[in-house]
Amino acid sequence: MARIASYVNDTNIVSADKWIGSDSQNNWQTKNFTAGDVANFINKRGSQSQLFRYKYSQYTPPGGGIPRPAESISFAAGGAYTVAFSGITTFVLSQYAQNQGGLSVNVSTWYTNPLIGSDVLITQCDDITQWAIYKWDSSSQKGGENTFYNIGLTYVSGNGGLTAEKDYFISLLQYAGSAGDKNEVSAQLTGSDSYVVTHNLNKFPSVTVSLGTPTTPTQQIECEITYVNLNQVNLQFTSNFTGVAIFN
Repeated sequence: MARIASYVNDTNIVSADKWIGSDSQNNWQTKNFTAGDVANFINKRGSQSQLFRYKYSQYTPPGGGIPRPAESISFAAGGAYTVAFSGITTFVLSQYAQNQGGLSVNVSTWYTNPLIGSDVLITQCDDITQWAIYKWDSSSQKGGENTFYNIGLTYVSGNGGLTAEKDYFISLLQYAGSAGDKNEVSAQLTGSDSYVVTHNLNKFPSVTVSLGTPTTPTQQIECEITYVNLNQVNLQFTSNFTGVAIFN
């Protein structure tokens, strides 16, 4: 056998490529390991930022007596081989997901709290260019299939979709109860030279006053602004004013 350093470097790695190593589970015997198998092993362990891991299944009820797969994402009436993320408003999740150690864990309590109302990120484990962000709207146990849950979603943004037999991570992106920045456009201001506006942002926001409506503000207008408290602002004009106040 030649010196290892004398071999030419392979710059085109594919999943079928192999290298030699020792098998710790079989008396350290020398074995071949493919690049694809090592990549799958690493993906199954995932990173600590990932919450749950599932495989997309095209399962179609009644499935010929075969139950819906555990640790799966599927659809109530079955799905296509590929499903665009942008068209998904509901799917079925197993109550079990795979954790970092490759164990199957019941995570169904998370489907209600903290996920309902929160933003979640779905990514394909071996291709992070396939991703989507959803608002997690609802969760209910699936009738007749007690280890599965119907999940309601609102699509926010993404690229690509689900592909049959591919694995996907579901991560909590932003908790609904977290204190992110807030903004609000007030109700229409109509026919007065003084307003006390309640914005309920629990902060001292920047205030912009303009002509127009809440949906179509136009020319910005100067006025005297006084903060009453964290949730109210007094707006004082030199004459009766009709327009909109925007709080950020």
